[in-house]
Amino acid sequence: MEVCREMNIKGIDLWSAIQKIDNWQDVCFIDGIHLTNVGSKIVSKEILDVLKEANWEPSLYWKAIPSEFGEDSPYDVVEPDGKTTFNMSNLIFPDNDQWD
Repeated sequence: MEVCREMNIKGIDLWSAIQKIDNWQDVCFIDGIHLTNVGSKIVSKEILDVLKEANWEPSLYWKAIPSEFGEDSPYDVVEPDGKTTFNMSNLIFPDNDQWD
């Protein structure tokens, strides 16, 4: 983290973030090396926090990235009417709140 600060580079202190959890050795790690679901969620949250706050161009935050295939296509999902297609590229799924 010291090197990141010296070079003015965004860094993530995962060690400190994980140690904030009570009984972190058992809660965040399966075997002392591999992360549990809780450990993985901490890592994901810390990474997303940096991506949201960063002022990089282009932004790497998932909501700021334009859809790669945003244009309509005959390969899109067909609506119930059998004629209209639905482009799912910009669809926000209900369970994405974990990534906000």
